[in-house]
Amino acid sequence: MPVPDDFAFNRAIVDATAELVCAYKPNLAYYEAMGLQGLEDLHKTVTHIRNIAPTAVIIGDAKRGDIGPSAEAYAKALFEVWDFDAITINAWGGHDTVTPFIQNHEKGVFVWCRGSNPGSTDFQDLQTVTDVSSVPLYLKMALACQEWDTNSNLGLVVGATVPDQLKEARVACPTMPFLIPGVGAQGGDLEAAILHGTDSRGRGALINSSRGIIYASGGPDFAQAAARAANQFQNHINTR
Repeated sequence: MPVPDDFAFNRAIVDATAELVCAYKPNLAYYEAMGLQGLEDLHKTVTHIRNIAPTAVIIGDAKRGDIGPSAEAYAKALFEVWDFDAITINAWGGHDTVTPFIQNHEKGVFVWCRGSNPGSTDFQDLQTVTDVSSVPLYLKMALACQEWDTNSNLGLVVGATVPDQLKEARVACPTMPFLIPGVGAQGGDLEAAILHGTDSRGRGALINSSRGIIYASGGPDFAQAAARAANQFQNHINTR
């Protein structure tokens, strides 16, 4: 069986999982790395998701981070050109890097708060001193985002691989939506992500599994395997 091209692969994955998932999160880096053909594949993928899974949220995993006109241009590209429902951004430049992205009340923004990668400890866990105590930098970021969330469209990215930090972020920001990567190939624990990442109603969290689903099989049954993996993942979440 010939290897499907990128859009054909995406189309098969979407067709197989459309009734099982609440969101899709294309990572822009991989499409940009393929040049114009990659961007065309991304466009066709977003269009196909809209047609096949119209209620699914499409998150553009871009992690953009800039200020002023540059940030405004990024926001226009991601929300108006690509028509993503939500995006990820890098807010380590401060409030100026967040404001341009949250102007549209109908679009969501997830700020990279505490990464799932080991290197996140290099900076995000550093202690910062306040008037009354010291808090890790990622928690200061979480609290700042909660303050900046004047349009109720701001959320946090916190990794499933760091359950203690996930728990602290949820306690500090009890109502903000969380995007939780790291379950599956990165080794994050699903039960811990559910326990510590959801809000008081057991909601408010998008728990992400990418490679564990789309690469559930390397054979010709890859789409069917993805559907089985997504169904199992969904059942694990719903029964916890």
